[in-house]
Amino acid sequence: MNELPLPDIASAYSLFLAGSLMIFTLLVRGVFIRRFIPLLIIYIGVGTAMGWLNTRIPLLDPGSRHSLGLLAEAGLVLLVFKVGLESDLNGLLKQLSSASWIWLWNVLFSGALGFAAAYYVVNFSLLTSIFVAVALTATSLGVTVTIWQDAKQLKTERGNLFVDVAELDDISSIVMMAILVALAPLLANGQNIAMLDVGTTLIKVLATLTAFITACWVFSVYIEKRLTQFVERYETRHEPMVLMLSIGFVIAALAELSGLSLAVGAFLAGLAFSRDTAAAKERVVFNGLYVVFTPFFFIGLGLHIDLSAFSTALWPGLVLLVAAIAGKILGSSLPAYRRLGFYGALLIGVSMIPRAEIAMVIMQKALEAGAEPQAFTAMMVVTVGTVLLTSLILPWLMRHEK
Repeated sequence: MNELPLPDIASAYSLFLAGSLMIFTLLVRGVFIRRFIPLLIIYIGVGTAMGWLNTRIPLLDPGSRHSLGLLAEAGLVLLVFKVGLESDLNGLLKQLSSASWIWLWNVLFSGALGFAAAYYVVNFSLLTSIFVAVALTATSLGVTVTIWQDAKQLKTERGNLFVDVAELDDISSIVMMAILVALAPLLANGQNIAMLDVGTTLIKVLATLTAFITACWVFSVYIEKRLTQFVERYETRHEPMVLMLSIGFVIAALAELSGLSLAVGAFLAGLAFSRDTAAAKERVVFNGLYVVFTPFFFIGLGLHIDLSAFSTALWPGLVLLVAAIAGKILGSSLPAYRRLGFYGALLIGVSMIPRAEIAMVIMQKALEAGAEPQAFTAMMVVTVGTVLLTSLILPWLMRHEK
């Protein structure tokens, strides 16, 4: 007769470690939730400290690393699922004509300056430089949307335009990440790249991506509402959200197995449910799970950081920080000037500067694909610099509008 084994010491230690980190992150959240230092930076710092301690005392065994890795992947799914869930596709399509022009130049400027800085100034490899360029096209909407809300400008014309451009940024950067992850093995070969292989790989990943998008669209339009209504017949409180997250995990896993990534699958799953008003009703439940699991993703990122590499990564980080700031301000402000004027265009440009969640997701994939670890640490400098700069400058600009 088969019996389930009782938890051993290693399992108990993994649970103890996970529970302790949950308690700590909740306490940290209570202290720093309204401070200038973003929570994700604190969480990454926790992971970095754990990694440093582990070099001196045996803090992490293989079992606890596996457990933290699983929690980090769950946090990644919730993080990117939320981006898709909160995307207003109908509103975005209505504003596409006005937002797409700014988005196009924004992506071109930020990506080109990021690549030039990484490849020609810092001398990163081709693969690493392209990953950096894609990461710098992303925008952290969560960092700046609160500032717009506090200033009561989020529902204005320029506030709506900013949100639309930022959402397009996230969508395009996730799609480019999926393509780049598939091409990474070829790009890692440097000059020995056969264009036929690149074309074949590109067609394959675009076909897979198209199939996933089509399947998620079919699910969203023809299946999701009926399935949610069936679950709601139980007349209990949280089944719709449990259903959404369960399907989100399944789609994310299938995307990873098909050669895309967990992030792409989670984002498409969130988009599939973004049309459903039940998601809004259950937002409190989702936010609770989000607060529990997403810190583990950033803690996992911190575990990849080698503190001894910070001295050598500071200069590349500062170079990329300049490119990150210039790329977004020029790429967003110049095309927005004709419509919003100097001040409005400057607000849009500064609001697009932060790189946080999606950028670090892309750099995590860069590490897995064989990019230089120094670039990951350098992008941490970019994340801290862009988030703090925007948190200080944007409120001042809004208070001193002329």
